[in-house]
Amino acid sequence: MRSRIVPAVLLCAALAGLAACDDADTEAGSAPSAAPSAVASAGTASAPAATSGAASAPAGAAPANDKALCEMLNKTASTMKNTIANGQKADGHVEPADVQNAFATFHKAVDEALLFAADSKVTSAARAVADEVSKAAADPDPIGTAADSGFEKLSTDLTTACQSVGVTINF
Repeated sequence: MRSRIVPAVLLCAALAGLAACDDADTEAGSAPSAAPSAVASAGTASAPAATSGAASAPAGAAPANDKALCEMLNKTASTMKNTIANGQKADGHVEPADVQNAFATFHKAVDEALLFAADSKVTSAARAVADEVSKAAADPDPIGTAADSGFEKLSTDLTTACQSVGVTINF
């Protein structure tokens, strides 16, 4: 029983760290109100982001979209973590179907956000994490698969990529 609880706790701890980040992290940045609107309209967010003055003119759109993507990842991961935590039984057990559903929902949300995103370190790292979560969702033991995979390195890569565009996360 312990072997199933430890990966679940580790996964929830990693996701809790990501969920701890919110819009307050971007308030120290230059354009706190531009990032949330960029999530809603990733394809049209480049014009308002370019006028923020935070980035150079030609590359201004990519960092704004990357910031919005990182913020969306925080919220989506928080939802995934809460779904898993709410499905946890008194003995610490979480039904694989609940975890699979949470993982699949996370993967779908990230996949949709990446449809119109430009190639960058953030999008590459986000896609790698989402793909790993998708593989775990397809496994009969999703928590064990996530714990045994290269998820820790992928989440470190995602954290570093988001930090490079000014969004601090702890995925």
